[in-house]
Amino acid sequence: MRLLTAGLVVAALSVALVVHLTAGSRAGQPAPALPVRMLAGPQTSLVTLRGEPVLIEFFASWCGPCVDEAGTVRRAERALRGHARLIAVDWSDNRDSALAFLARFHWSFPVLFDPVGTAGYAYGIQGLPTAFVLDAQGRLVRRLVGPQTLASLRQAAAGATHT
Repeated sequence: MRLLTAGLVVAALSVALVVHLTAGSRAGQPAPALPVRMLAGPQTSLVTLRGEPVLIEFFASWCGPCVDEAGTVRRAERALRGHARLIAVDWSDNRDSALAFLARFHWSFPVLFDPVGTAGYAYGIQGLPTAFVLDAQGRLVRRLVGPQTLASLRQAAAGATHT
């Protein structure tokens, strides 16, 4: 019975995680502030990102789907260079675990630290991983829920250049 229940939970979560959602009623609105504490990369804020599309990836070291997606996120950061910026926000996590995650997956792009979830709640995330696409003016364009592919991240970032 436990195996069946676990299977049903995993199936329901899998369906929910692959759904691509728009930013909903927030589309076109300015993005909420990002955390100021950095874990990796140069100091980054919405002001320093203005002028180019941005993909913000919310993740945590304790999130299984985030672990599964980590290599894709690293490849996406490289693939988007010159087209969009990718930054990550470690959400509701502890610093040591987050730093171990970054080292394990060789993330050296900007990663901000949101240990109590303040920024994540402002963005309205309900699960991880969740990514947000911002246009060059810092407005919310899309929300991507669940693990993404390199193609879906590229497509979402490309869509922000045409808004």
